[in-house]
Amino acid sequence: MLPPQYRLRQREDFANIYAHGSLFRGTYLMMRVFKNQDSSFTKIGIVVSKKVSKLAVIRNRFKRQLRAIFRQLLSQLINGLQIVITVTTQGQPSYRQICVDLNPLLIKAKVLQHGS
Repeated sequence: MLPPQYRLRQREDFANIYAHGSLFRGTYLMMRVFKNQDSSFTKIGIVVSKKVSKLAVIRNRFKRQLRAIFRQLLSQLINGLQIVITVTTQGQPSYRQICVDLNPLLIKAKVLQHGS
């Protein structure tokens, strides 16, 4: 699990990011980023809809894998961001494929600190 201060939970926060955030698309993932000046932590939300899979086991696997990836990247992320990651595929990409798809999105969105 991500530490509580890094979790995005409120419906209003998700709606704000969807309305005002910048969108970046990958093969398996879609990322929205919103710069929030009020927070000293970067908050992360993960969305996996039933369109991806009707099986909760598969949806939860995607969420677990993305949380594990972001847990490793927390120290490299710029503070004060709100990030929503949406899984957009109906296939079952491996952990490695998700990592490979996420890294260019993070670079394009300029959410990684320099030297990382």
